[in-house]
Amino acid sequence: MKLYVGSYFAFYTFDRNHWVEIELSQPTQLADILIELGIPLAEIYLVVINGQLVESPNTIVSNDDIVRLYPAIGGG
Repeated sequence: MKLYVGSYFAFYTFDRNHWVEIELSQPTQLADILIELGIPLAEIYLVVINGQLVESPNTIVSNDDIVRLYPAIGGG
């Protein structure tokens, strides 16, 4: 799975990179992955999976998915 973390969410990645590749052994709930990374679920404003806006980080994702996360506030 490719994960893009927008704005300050990059702070939670290993090398503070906005793109992270995660190898999943099976389809997994996105929220579980984010909790493991330490990204606060309450601060996620938008979740986009494969170009589609989803309502909740509880969606199941797999290795073929591209996930983008954005907080309510972004900076340039």
